[in-house]
Amino acid sequence: MPQLNSGHPNGGVPQGTLSGPKCFLVYINDLRTTVPLYKYVDDSTLFEICDRNDVSVIQESVDIAARWTEQNDMKINSEKSKEIIISFAQDGNFRSTIPNIKIDGRDIAQVCHAKLLGVTISQDLTWNKHVDNIVKRLVNACTCYIS
Repeated sequence: MPQLNSGHPNGGVPQGTLSGPKCFLVYINDLRTTVPLYKYVDDSTLFEICDRNDVSVIQESVDIAARWTEQNDMKINSEKSKEIIISFAQDGNFRSTIPNIKIDGRDIAQVCHAKLLGVTISQDLTWNKHVDNIVKRLVNACTCYIS
């Protein structure tokens, strides 16, 4: 007969339950940052809108979120975290003036496109990459169905 571990976790949300996502949102409800923060299930997104001469405060918000997660026995996964810069500035050097965001002293990846709640967002705000991803999935599904 299998034995169950008698240890009790000191926190967490039940996975695979209908109430799990709601419990997690209640758990992280007090997370506040200096920039807008959007929370959905176990996904949180920070974003900032800056004019060319504005000073970015996104790193400050990331630091606040990292401290909050540490105080609440969680950790931000820097490997899964991505930074995407959307700019329509004509000056190509604009991106090079924006410092990399760091989590625990490590630069997070700057990407040209990222998936957000199933939608691929591109730095040029076109639908090309999103449509390409959907077409690839459809081709794979049709190939499996025909085989």
